[in-house]
Amino acid sequence: MKAAVLHQFGDIPRYEDFPDPIPNENEVVIEVKAVAFENVDKAMAAGTHFASRQFLSMLPAIVGFDGIGALPDGRLVGFGGVKAPYGAMAERTVVPKEYTVPVPEGVDAITAAAMPASALTSFFPLKCGAKLQPGETVLINGATGVAGKLAVQIAKLLGAGRIVATGRNEASLKQVESFGADIVIDLKQSDKQLVEVFKKESEKGFDVILDFLWGHVTELLIQSLVPQELSFAKR
Repeated sequence: MKAAVLHQFGDIPRYEDFPDPIPNENEVVIEVKAVAFENVDKAMAAGTHFASRQFLSMLPAIVGFDGIGALPDGRLVGFGGVKAPYGAMAERTVVPKEYTVPVPEGVDAITAAAMPASALTSFFPLKCGAKLQPGETVLINGATGVAGKLAVQIAKLLGAGRIVATGRNEASLKQVESFGADIVIDLKQSDKQLVEVFKKESEKGFDVILDFLWGHVTELLIQSLVPQELSFAKR
């Protein structure tokens, strides 16, 4: 079979032949249909990720950690749990049977492969971390990227009463409004203007803040949330 094979950390994976996987007991061979190429894949292959040598424990190995594929009976599933040398970026891979989940009817393989990284990045913090409740107010800082846009829609589906979204791209901010954001904040304003806007919106209260930006903008946000009369002891 053909696969993207890494021969040593830091190299570019090669498109070449690789032996077909043979399943052990409680494993299943997956006919791979689609795989999302993510930053973690690049870091793993470069050897710069803290878990590079754990997940790619032997080389040469096929890169990629999850994806969408077909079971032997043709059912489309999402899969994970790959183990070196068999990764996801190949015609076929092998995973434990319990590491497969059915893809909903009507969702194609490419869409299913692209959704989890960004969608779960938003869903888990809102649903499981913050435990967002119906009617609560959410600030999504950095809502114009893929994860941010999904976060707005997920917050809406979870019943958020008010959604405040920030971003720099005007067209994307309009799109975010159509997705359900009640207030959009353009981050291209001056620092002073941004702090004032954040203060104005925070007066109405934020129950949950989901931050995709960090950096200077988040410093300004924190500045707007902390009362000026509050002082910090210095050593």
